[in-house]
Amino acid sequence: MTMWNEPCNKNLGTASIGVFILGGFIVLLVYNAEVSWDQVAYSKTGQQVVTETSLSVNTGNKGLISLPSTTRNDDIGRDQQCKPKTNIAFFKIPRAGSHTTVSVLQRFGYEQGQNFVLPKDCPDGDMGFPGGLMYNMLLNQEVDEYNLLVHQTVYDKDEFHQLMAPDTQFITVLREPLSHLRSCFFHFGMDKRTGLVLEKNPLGGYLDHPWVYEYSSLATRAQVTMTKNLQAYVLGWKDRYSQDRRAVRKFISQLDMDFPLVLILEYFDASLVLLKRLMCWTFYNILYDKQHRNQQIYTRPESEYTKQQLWNHRNSSWIDYHLYEHFNRTLWRKIERAGTDFQEELAAFQKLNDEVNSYCSEGATDKRTFPGSKWSEPLDIGPELCGELKRDSEQWDIKICHRAGAYGEMEMQRKETMFTFNKAHPRAQYNIEEVVAKVMKVLPGVDLGAALKKHNVPAAKFIKEMHQHKYSVHTLVQKFLSIEK
Repeated sequence: MTMWNEPCNKNLGTASIGVFILGGFIVLLVYNAEVSWDQVAYSKTGQQVVTETSLSVNTGNKGLISLPSTTRNDDIGRDQQCKPKTNIAFFKIPRAGSHTTVSVLQRFGYEQGQNFVLPKDCPDGDMGFPGGLMYNMLLNQEVDEYNLLVHQTVYDKDEFHQLMAPDTQFITVLREPLSHLRSCFFHFGMDKRTGLVLEKNPLGGYLDHPWVYEYSSLATRAQVTMTKNLQAYVLGWKDRYSQDRRAVRKFISQLDMDFPLVLILEYFDASLVLLKRLMCWTFYNILYDKQHRNQQIYTRPESEYTKQQLWNHRNSSWIDYHLYEHFNRTLWRKIERAGTDFQEELAAFQKLNDEVNSYCSEGATDKRTFPGSKWSEPLDIGPELCGELKRDSEQWDIKICHRAGAYGEMEMQRKETMFTFNKAHPRAQYNIEEVVAKVMKVLPGVDLGAALKKHNVPAAKFIKEMHQHKYSVHTLVQKFLSIEK
């Protein structure tokens, strides 16, 4: 407010000064509360814009825009004499861009000889999702403390603060909720489970009436659904049907205290640079392979969604929206408080990561020295690092579990061979979406779902028969032609 900068010609008494400062403090509290919970922070041109088409990691965030200053103390990494931290717990949210982050942390932990929290059936096995961690799920390791957590589980403050080393930094990554819904909806086969796979726009059909599916007997019996407040669930919120806004504010405030950094997928590179500062790492530690990991291929074109459909989703998954919008703002506060040179550091990292990726994609055979900068010492990088950057998280698991004593050298080699073979020769699968897409290509303009409803053919029964491989593209075309006669 400009009043703070105006010259004051009148001497104020002590009491007046106290009232004046108290009033200003109250105004700031009200302002922050309104910004945190009532403001919808989306715009077509602002730095927080995200859309349903944001399906991959955005690394082109060179021109960052700072938010106005706030009273929060969100400084990260301003101390140039900081001591590197090595203990970190990453809570992996399905379909939120966690795969790349996990690979970065696995490479760091393996190189540093860190003790990972691992499942008993390492590298396969469950780490307590969706039910939560139980100690009998863990691989028995004779270690003094755990330094790194990257496997899928559900956050519980008491459990994990007791499990991890005392100075562990807790982090996660969030994704814009509508983009996250689309990825989950198709990846987990919700279009088939909801009987909407034959619709022209299955997700649009879900968004027309999300409560019909979320309050079905099947959904309410499940501990978690992959389409309603999933991000909040992984971070410890148990009641996805709750309408208690005060409890949700308290929940997010607690996460704010527990998690010194929440990465945002739509601003991934900026998030990584903040992670580097938080952990007092170097650019080398946050290099990553820019080739899409765990990329989802959609067999149908992107659909447009109506305002009502978007509003329906915001109402259905309102906790995830509050969570994302809060930590999106928090990220930009941290960037603003990181100093005027943050954008220079981000640009330097992106340039280095681009150059390393280019070097590796050219089939690196000899070491290359990448020049240093204000932000980084010169780096000597060879083919070995290229292989590590391209290593999938599953491949890292095989090596990490071997080092932890889960199995011997020969078994590790067998697992690595099997992984490489399976990746090169994926099993032929009957993909319902692909079959339906081919049918729709042969029969343009035909609404398969509407055709079934028109002739009282149960969609659920039809999809079940498709699962049983009873139909080829040709037989489906003939069936729909006969239905339409």
